[in-house]
Amino acid sequence: MATSFLVSFRQTIYYPLFILFFFMNVALSVFFAVGLLGELKIYTNISGSMSPTIVLGDLTVVKKQYMNSYKPGDIITFFSNRNGKQEVITHRIYRMGGNVYITKGDNNITPDTQPVIPRLIIGKVIAIIPYLGYWVMAGNSLAGKVLFIIMPMFVIISTEVFKIKQSSVMI
Repeated sequence: MATSFLVSFRQTIYYPLFILFFFMNVALSVFFAVGLLGELKIYTNISGSMSPTIVLGDLTVVKKQYMNSYKPGDIITFFSNRNGKQEVITHRIYRMGGNVYITKGDNNITPDTQPVIPRLIIGKVIAIIPYLGYWVMAGNSLAGKVLFIIMPMFVIISTEVFKIKQSSVMI
């Protein structure tokens, strides 16, 4: 029964689309993991601190800038040690003080208590892609990896193995 489904599935228009979907998922996974040529990095927003500018589930595209090019009003992504663990935060530069930046989330009442030193800045947000972060979060979960990578890989390998067996029987 399963083999007849695989044979009939392979002969439909959906099979090439399925393979395309699989390779697009793999390519996007690599792209999001490594960034685009090291220039751009992509982050998923997981809090509401920058709402309404950046809402939960948005993707932010971040580009490294020269240290003296950041100014108040810019949205930056940086490393921060909060609650004993290192996190990636995206907030707006509220003001500059000496050799540090004071940041604040648009939805927060007060500025952040920890100043940001220049070496902790990952880069400036240059683009916001609404809601695509949900897709990335789903793909990074165990269920997402099974659904988007492992299952399609299993179907592709199974159909190809069945095709090879069929062609060897005919010879």
